[in-house]
Amino acid sequence: MKPDMKKKIFVIVCCLAGTMCLRGQVVQEQESALVYYMPQTVVDITLTYTVDSEEAGPYSRYAEKYLGAQDVISVNSQKAEIVGVRVESHSEADLSRAVKVSARDGVRMQLLSLRENGVLYGYNVGVCPAEERSEEVLEVSPRVAQPETLPFTEEQLRAPGLAQQAEAVAKQIYRIREARMYLLSGEIENAPADGKGLEVALKALSRQEKELVQLFTGKRSRKTVEKRVRYVPTKSEEHALLYFSPENGVTAEEDASALPIMLHFIARKQVLAPAVQTKRSEKDAPALSALCYNLPGTGLYSISYDGATLVEGTLQVAQFGVAVPLMKSLFTGNTLPKIYFDPQTGNIQAICHE
Repeated sequence: MKPDMKKKIFVIVCCLAGTMCLRGQVVQEQESALVYYMPQTVVDITLTYTVDSEEAGPYSRYAEKYLGAQDVISVNSQKAEIVGVRVESHSEADLSRAVKVSARDGVRMQLLSLRENGVLYGYNVGVCPAEERSEEVLEVSPRVAQPETLPFTEEQLRAPGLAQQAEAVAKQIYRIREARMYLLSGEIENAPADGKGLEVALKALSRQEKELVQLFTGKRSRKTVEKRVRYVPTKSEEHALLYFSPENGVTAEEDASALPIMLHFIARKQVLAPAVQTKRSEKDAPALSALCYNLPGTGLYSISYDGATLVEGTLQVAQFGVAVPLMKSLFTGNTLPKIYFDPQTGNIQAICHE
């Protein structure tokens, strides 16, 4: 065989070394082999927004007449605002990228440790510690405290029209204020004997007054909502994660007031550089084992809304990587190394020789 032809064959072998770990991974029945998976990066994108609501009271037109109130809500309205975007990543097993290690590969299979999901943890490092489990919350929407049902008086219930009802409620508010004044001055009979009882009574009166006054002035409330989107990078792309309306928050695409929250993702997949053979022949190339680590790629992302960038950054992406076999010489001799693998990327974290 000509020297030039030998060089070409060696370069092809080196280029295929990164993919040889993932081919022919079918385990035959009764075969002594261990299969593990490369990790896959999953991106969790959490959008946090607030919703401020204003609700007009049924007696808003009589607020100034009976209570002298100026700050009155007369129209129901709602405003939503994005307050934060959080991008996090975690790994799962990539079932499409399996690595088979058998007894004939020169690797002591009993020294391999796997995580619960089948991703490689380490070699000669003992049992993988139990992983902490966290419950995934897809949406968090705190409840807004609802006011207690107001005890309307007979006078209020029998009032013939809205104006008369408003007048009756206003009288009730003034009676509550008088009762509080008498409690504070000690001029009321059967007043609480201790300070704690007095405090409870005053709080109850203040709560009733506030709820009745809101029938005139209206109510304001705020709630915080979180929406989480799961995204598995596969390629460079641009698409809508969610649709957001300044009035309704996260909503459907059909909402005329909504605009898309766009994800812009650029994939940078890892590529193995071809080996360069100068003086040595392919026979001198180091022998490779079937045990592979993952050399991850990267991804550039940005998330925008209505022309403004909300967040941007770079992250390592395991599935954009290539599998690289370790040399067989690592697993020979009397002293074996301890090899730790990154659970997020599948790359080597450390090789320790004792």
